[in-house]
This record gives sequence, structure tokens and C-alpha cells, in this order.
Amino acid sequence: MRSILYLIMVIILMATGWMPVSADTAETGSSFSCTDVSEIPQIECEALVALYNSTGGAGWTHNDNWLISNIPSDWYGVTVISGTVSILSLSNNLMVGSLPPELSDLSSLTRLELWMNQINGSLPVELGQLTQLTYLDLIMNQITGSLPPEIGEMTSLVHLDISMNQLSGNIPPEIGNLINLENLML
Repeated sequence: MRSILYLIMVIILMATGWMPVSADTAETGSSFSCTDVSEIPQIECEALVALYNSTGGAGWTHNDNWLISNIPSDWYGVTVISGTVSILSLSNNLMVGSLPPELSDLSSLTRLELWMNQINGSLPVELGQLTQLTYLDLIMNQITGSLPPEIGEMTSLVHLDISMNQLSGNIPPEIGNLINLENLML
């Protein structure tokens, strides 16, 4: 009798939203809300959550405080300067999945280090909107497709390393727009 009552109570709690449906739901941060974050703009928080969700954040080697703390500068690999995300450094972190287009909402990002993961899919064309980015390192992933011409809009880039991926196609002529580029590894 006690177990039946317990089962009924669990079903009621799940139906009313008081209990997560599964442990996996809690691990992916579905109960996390960017409205509770005041350190960075909500759109930047949502971009970080999109990255976490699209690359299997619950399975990362280091996901300390991600979607737990409402202070993103406490999240592993996130550096916040002057109220915006400036650096994302999540290399060698067992990230599996594709890069979300929402990364372009990190408009003050200067450094993106995601090397030696298992990131796949093509590079989102929206990355071209990261015009403050000076350092982009995606070496040793499983990125496919061609280099998007929009990469030429990232005119602040000094370092670009997308070698040891599965890219194909021609190098877009727009790469010539990267006037500050000092290191290019394809």
C-alpha cells in the first residue's frame, strides 16, 4: 500500500512540475532560467545555454557550475569582463555535437578556444558576426563542410586555427579581408 501511495505521489509531482521527469532533464539544465542571471545580458546567457545543450554539456569533462550557478563567470571556461562574455575556453572537454548559431550573440567575445573536442557539423555562418574575436581555435574536432565566406567579416582575428578537421571545398576569397591575421592554420 505504501509503495502505491508513493507512486501516486511521484506521478502527481511530475505532472504538476514539482519533480523533474528524469535525472537527465535536471542534468541538461532544463530548469535553469537566464532571467535569474544579471551578470551578463540575457541573450548572452541564452547563447551559453544553447552551446551547453548542443554539445552535450552534461557529459563534458569540466562543466563546473554550468546551469547551476546564476553567475556565469563561475562557470568553467567562461570569462566575463565588463558585464559581457569575453573568453570561452572549453578545450579538451569532451564536447560532442555542433556549434549553435546563437554563439553569434556573444558580441564581445574576443577568444574562443574549443580545440580537441568532438564538435561536428558545419561552422555556423553566424560566427562571422563575432567581429571582436581575435583568437579562434577549433583544431582537432570533426567539423565538416566548407569554410563559410562570412568568416571574412571577423576582421579582428589575429589567430585562426581550424586544422585537423574534416573541412572540404575551396577557401573563400573573403578570407583576404582578415587584415589583422597573423596565424592561419587550415
